Amino acid sequence: MKTSSTKTRYTTTFTERSSFWLFGIGMLFYYQIVGGYLNTYLLLQGVDLAKVALIFLGIKIWDAVNDPLFAFIFDRIKFKKEKCLPWLRIAAVIMPLASIAVFNMPGSWTPGGKLVWFAVTYMLWDAAYTVCDVPFFSMTTTMTADMNERNVLFSIARVFHGAGTLLCSTTMTLLVGEKVGMPFGKAALIVCLVGAVFTIPLCFLGKERYAVPEKEDNDAPKFTLKEMFSYLKQNKYLTMMYGCQILCGICATSGAAGMVGTYYVYGQTSFGVITTWLNMIPGPVLGMLLPMILKKVDRFKLYITCNLFTMCWSIFSFSVYFLGWQTVPFAITGAIVTAIPATLSGLVAYMFTLDALEYGKFKTGIDATGINFAVQTFSAKIPGAFSTALGTFLLSLTSFVLVEADSIADLAASGFVQTKEAIDQMWIVTGLPGIISSLISNILLLCFYKLRSKDVAVMARYNAGEISRAEAESQLSRKY
Repeated sequence: MKTSSTKTRYTTTFTERSSFWLFGIGMLFYYQIVGGYLNTYLLLQGVDLAKVALIFLGIKIWDAVNDPLFAFIFDRIKFKKEKCLPWLRIAAVIMPLASIAVFNMPGSWTPGGKLVWFAVTYMLWDAAYTVCDVPFFSMTTTMTADMNERNVLFSIARVFHGAGTLLCSTTMTLLVGEKVGMPFGKAALIVCLVGAVFTIPLCFLGKERYAVPEKEDNDAPKFTLKEMFSYLKQNKYLTMMYGCQILCGICATSGAAGMVGTYYVYGQTSFGVITTWLNMIPGPVLGMLLPMILKKVDRFKLYITCNLFTMCWSIFSFSVYFLGWQTVPFAITGAIVTAIPATLSGLVAYMFTLDALEYGKFKTGIDATGINFAVQTFSAKIPGAFSTALGTFLLSLTSFVLVEADSIADLAASGFVQTKEAIDQMWIVTGLPGIISSLISNILLLCFYKLRSKDVAVMARYNAGEISRAEAESQLSRKY
């Protein structure tokens, strides 16, 4: 009788894999504490929001382009036996220090001095995170040469990233919220120390078996800047999909007021822990079910349906505020209602890179993998450059009054109350831009995005040489 073993054999040990995944939790602690709470912290420091917006814009634009620069350095600096671990050991030290520094702005400094502190520490934090991010994901290729094992390392790392986001958000919200009322500086110290506990094991237990530099492929096509733009012009579905995602990302100003805005609208911030958990819980389950779902449903139809549902709820939620229905139970209900469609949309979003890659090769004959994934990376990073700056700038135009405080509890204890006009203006500038951009993007995609999963599968077969051009064109649902 013929038998086979289904047990997966790993090159790496369970200890190595676990230390790698734990590092993913720690690095997301540092990312989430700055990405999720810096705006709230700045609103309590009495600094000029318009100037903060300009600093955000400058640093975030630099952030969108400095990853390739570090990747250049990363590929050229050679260590004796390792490639990624030396950088990750450096990051394990500088990341918590930079994160703590951002949230410990000297309270006695002048507003100008505080802006300088913010600009310097935030730029250092941004550079430190780049040193952490690129080597971490690259290490999946130096730990093992087995593709299936690499997929396991990468996919489970994503789950641990979600856990890091969830744990950090829960802890930080409770610590600086109105009930505990801990100053941001102390809360950041605690959170970063916990993050360090997660990152340290990999520094000692990690192993890189395949850290040998890859040989350069002299025959690989070298794109000029002109050729890159020519390819992007021909690959309309790539530019259309990510153009719409960039538009929505830039206009996502909802986080501009941070926890301060939540406090003024709802009278409390602690319920944010509940909504965070509700939004994160479907991720692992839907991630496992998604391959089966996509066998039955076209990827674009699933994506646009989820987007339309989420957009309709956003319009409803934005509107009911003016009717006086915006309460904590309503916000929690919204988190429950939108959790599944928002998660599905997020999971599917970056899969369109592969569709555009096959379409681009079918259309032009060029295998421009690097260009496609560069567009994906750009679309993920550049919105952050503008959304934070845009939201902060718009908030500076309102009658919203900034009150200096060490925590949300201090803000509550001050007894200061924003005028209804100020809160209404805050609600508009943090909600309306996202709704408008979502409406425009969905209309554009519905009208002009015609690439479908079944056709992409046909194109992939042609690109792989399995069928002829004539056979491929006869099987497509439309002419591309």
